[in-house]
Amino acid sequence: MITQRQNDILSIVIELFTQTHEPVGSKVLQNYIASSSATIRNDMAALEKIGLLEKAHTSSGRLPSRQGFQYYVSHLLNFERIDEDDAYQVIKGFDFEFFKLEDLLQKASDLLAELTGCTAVALDVEPSNQRLSAFDIVKLSHHDALAVMTFDDSNTVTSQFAIPKNFLDEDLATLSGLVHERFLGQTVMEIHYRIRTEIPQIVQRYFKTTDNVLELFEHIFKEMFVEKPFLAGKENLLKFSDDQIYRFFDKTQELALEIRQLLQEDKPYAIRLADEKQTGLTSLTQLSYKFLIPYRGFGSLSLFGPVTIDYQRAFSLLGIVSRVLTMKSADFYRYLSSNHYEVN
Repeated sequence: MITQRQNDILSIVIELFTQTHEPVGSKVLQNYIASSSATIRNDMAALEKIGLLEKAHTSSGRLPSRQGFQYYVSHLLNFERIDEDDAYQVIKGFDFEFFKLEDLLQKASDLLAELTGCTAVALDVEPSNQRLSAFDIVKLSHHDALAVMTFDDSNTVTSQFAIPKNFLDEDLATLSGLVHERFLGQTVMEIHYRIRTEIPQIVQRYFKTTDNVLELFEHIFKEMFVEKPFLAGKENLLKFSDDQIYRFFDKTQELALEIRQLLQEDKPYAIRLADEKQTGLTSLTQLSYKFLIPYRGFGSLSLFGPVTIDYQRAFSLLGIVSRVLTMKSADFYRYLSSNHYEVN
């Protein structure tokens, strides 16, 4: 069983090591632990024996082991600690005028990458939970048109399509009318279900040839499942991973799926330590943190780095950025839903 003093020693060794990347000796620990050097050495030896510390080859100091990092994040990490200097930097960084939610999410990733030296990814509310709030078709030429879909009054998705040869302008208007009648206010998953079940029967009432109409519905609305991760600090990956991982971050849909698979519905955060025996994202340490987007649901912030990442500062920053994002997005949606025009 680990004593309280041993817990304190392990915490201090890890926090000092993640800041300096140098072995920590008993003399340094005496500045933080009210015990003799001999007592501290005995406790460090005990922690080494159970695999939480490792002996450095070049000095008498100790390094945290991977098992030690795992114990630290599971038992000793303070998720509520806030660094005042970092809070100031974050609040200062968000002091800008924005008109789109995606600008806010990108700023969050930029700040996290800049302040941690890691790779940061912000995700909006999961697409399947978003609701279609507006839809329009813009005719680009006699042959092409653009479907413009807005989800949750903020997330705009476009899908260009070829107009079927037998389509008239009235047919495009009919298609748009069906979308307004059947899909507006529905979630992406509900729309997907209705395309599979209701639409094949309904289009028969309005169109002579239904095959191209059904294909058109499939084509237009396949874009609503596409995620757009807001990525920053990708070049930082080259400091603690390989080219394969670097290229994986270009696969935005797979990246978003990996992040969501780690986060559980009933927990606000998740941690996965890098495992050298594995491949893919498991070779990176991932810290993910949910944040509330009022009126819509939860987004997420993630940091990717080495196993020696400064966990305490990283989670402090994730917490600060999450709080600011929630406040800023609440203001944004209040602005969207307010009446901006006076009627005489």
